[in-house]
Amino acid sequence: MTKRWAGALALAASAAVAPAAGAAPIASGAYDNTLLLAVGPGGQLTGYFSMSQPGPPQIDCIASFRGKLAGASGAVAAYDAADSKTDVIHGRITGTGAGAVRITLPSEPPGCGNIWSFANKDNPADFTLQTAKPWTSVRVVKADKAYFSPTPGAAHGRAYIVKGDGVGVRAAQAGWVQADFVGETHTSSGWLKETDLYPP
Repeated sequence: MTKRWAGALALAASAAVAPAAGAAPIASGAYDNTLLLAVGPGGQLTGYFSMSQPGPPQIDCIASFRGKLAGASGAVAAYDAADSKTDVIHGRITGTGAGAVRITLPSEPPGCGNIWSFANKDNPADFTLQTAKPWTSVRVVKADKAYFSPTPGAAHGRAYIVKGDGVGVRAAQAGWVQADFVGETHTSSGWLKETDLYPP
């Protein structure tokens, strides 16, 4: 379906990164290199990163983010949404300009050092906003298949996403979430059962 790697980044404070001059608030939306970010009420940050390197052997780098912003930066943590036993990596996220962010971690999430480094000070993990979205959170699919419905409680259509995919959430209503899945060629939108998703 698409590249999928679901890790979750729970980022707590670590080495501080000074915001660049003119740094703008971090925006919700789809960034380049597969990064999804959402800023919710009170500066609560969630995100998702997924990239793969074809094999053999295929190498997957999956990471989800969770943290708290104070202005244009904040503490974040990297962890695997599907596996609570994986180590949490604490770091920082910083707005470095309009539509630009940098994520800094002291060590690499599994597989990421070979594909997209978050811990290389000489080549920092910088991302640029491609499409702003009104997301309040980013979630990861837990069900084997999560079908989109046109409205909460309605019969689902044929479109679905699969376990490990990341989605941006626009709204929630009585056990359902209105979400966007940003694919390689187009974006699918609709309502998903909240039980089909991991907690934010």
